[in-house]
Amino acid sequence: MHPVHDRVLEFIAAPETGDFDALALEIFAHQFEAIEPYRRVCERRGALPGAVASWADIPAVPAQVFKEVELACGPAERRFRSSGTTRGPSARSTHAVPDLRLCRAAARAGLKRFLFPDLPSMRLLSLIHPAAERPESSLAQMIARAFEDFAADGSAYAVEEGQLRLERAAEVVRASERDGAPLCLLSTTAALLRFLDFCRERGWSFRLPHASRLMDTGGAKGVPRPVSRNGLHHAVWSALAIPGYFFTNEYGMTELASQAYENVVADRVAGRFSRRALVSAPWLRTRVLDPSTLREARRGEPGLLCHCDLANAGTALVVLSEDLGTAGEDGFHVIGRAAGAELRGCSLVWEDQ
Repeated sequence: MHPVHDRVLEFIAAPETGDFDALALEIFAHQFEAIEPYRRVCERRGALPGAVASWADIPAVPAQVFKEVELACGPAERRFRSSGTTRGPSARSTHAVPDLRLCRAAARAGLKRFLFPDLPSMRLLSLIHPAAERPESSLAQMIARAFEDFAADGSAYAVEEGQLRLERAAEVVRASERDGAPLCLLSTTAALLRFLDFCRERGWSFRLPHASRLMDTGGAKGVPRPVSRNGLHHAVWSALAIPGYFFTNEYGMTELASQAYENVVADRVAGRFSRRALVSAPWLRTRVLDPSTLREARRGEPGLLCHCDLANAGTALVVLSEDLGTAGEDGFHVIGRAAGAELRGCSLVWEDQ
């Protein structure tokens, strides 16, 4: 592996001792040399190593390019693929990762920082498929890292052979209610709603122990019925007695090795107060860009989320997402998917490569 990968691992382990900008520019130079399609785009823009002064000036790769071009600095150790549910299985993004150490380190450090800042281990309950059943799912791999590093006795998956086992999930929740062991529920938003509906239909409610928490991800994709975030927080409190400050939302993309999380659990444990927002880890920086100009949008104005992920050192350092969001004082917010015309304009530079 390229030596810059080891420097990224060092940065993830101790970000306060590193220089994000210098490391990003080093990764850019590496990717410029190793990924021919990316180099051609950069040359057309006049963005050359030595001429780019800041990480914010490094050319971004639109996320939809991952559906057409394999961008990697070396042979893939693993290929992660998106679900393809938005535009069908033929339009799946592929993230060809040449060094899985970076994904593992980013996932573990992010989980520790944002979901488990106070406890070395907990009983885990996953409503997300095991990695063995979905080896191409980056989300499943992230959940596997949680089980490897943070799972206490009694932890379990409630998905088997692709099926959500709701009775099994209720048994694990009931066990924590009975023995007082805090529980962390890991779920997509869709699976969480199915579990809450399952419990409500049976008149079940649980009082989980203090320090129990919940992480959901995926947003509106596949949800059985529309629900607001406030409505979901209320339903979780009613069914499980998990308060809003221990209920965090995770934001991830197949095209990124790292994840962002809402700040609430970390802030509660640290005794800080801030408005609920998604926060990037120190090795992941997120900007909001005007879709027409690709310049930084004003705070509070909607734009495309653009991520610079040091853990993508082997693939594409800067990824322009298909998500619209806003930036605030305490982090960023996702407000939906961009329209096709906006995405078309952002990807024109990659055509005919």
